[in-house]
Amino acid sequence: MSQKENGSFPYSYVTDIFSGELFNAYELSEGEPLKIEYFFDCPEFMQLKQQYPIERVAGKGGDFERALKLCRWLAPRLKHQSDYDNHIDCNSLALLEYCFEKPDVGINCLNKATILSECCLSIGIYARRCGQMPCSPYDGDNHVVAEIFDRKRKKWIALDPTYGSYFSDGIQPLSCLELRQAFANHAPVSVVINRQNPADIEKLQKRNAGLNWYYAKNSYYFFFDAVSAFGSSAESDAYYVVPKGFDIRRQRIRAFENWKVMYGMDVEDRIAKAKTQTFLIASADLWDSPVA
Repeated sequence: MSQKENGSFPYSYVTDIFSGELFNAYELSEGEPLKIEYFFDCPEFMQLKQQYPIERVAGKGGDFERALKLCRWLAPRLKHQSDYDNHIDCNSLALLEYCFEKPDVGINCLNKATILSECCLSIGIYARRCGQMPCSPYDGDNHVVAEIFDRKRKKWIALDPTYGSYFSDGIQPLSCLELRQAFANHAPVSVVINRQNPADIEKLQKRNAGLNWYYAKNSYYFFFDAVSAFGSSAESDAYYVVPKGFDIRRQRIRAFENWKVMYGMDVEDRIAKAKTQTFLIASADLWDSPVA
């Protein structure tokens, strides 16, 4: 195939490659029946709501509707900077003070998902960060979104504060797991950006093709914080949801080795940790209802 022919491939072909990868790794590891803990009464949440109009922006309605309004309010007010070095404490108060409505200061997707998750928790919505990870250890890029539990729909729904978006199959908003399954099954699915109508999902698939392949690439496995609360990420363990037979330790070690070769990064500590780390593998039960 010539370079010209290769360069003319539409994004849908790229998505198909990653969808096929997900199809071949469709079955997830049974894992352990691990549960995420959610805390809504952290004292910092009161300060968060006093300093920012969280409750007014969320307004009234169901959990998804309120969370989506927060997501779309935050997105244009948080500049994206993929190479942000995570030097600010990873909690909503510190991050918002650092970058909210400051066009010269940016943060990455992990920190944006932290802000949205904590804003949702502060108004009583079950929320958590979900890391979306690629298969290849040579792919240094991944993504992080937020997931909220909608009590009316009785399901988890993913929201991306980087783009102010969610995901749909044309019928309902989707969780990260449902998004992965839709890609794997070559079913109609797309990211839905502000002012887009999910009813014509096939049109959105084409319109948002450049983003859809990116989410397909980063849906191979997922990670979550064991505790979802104010600033919980620094102290909590991580839960991983991975395909059956996937050796996450081997993948992470190889990824760090590649960072050393490609970018000259000092990763010896990370490699040593990965060799001895206990990777907590969770089952798809993480998408069950958290409501008692």
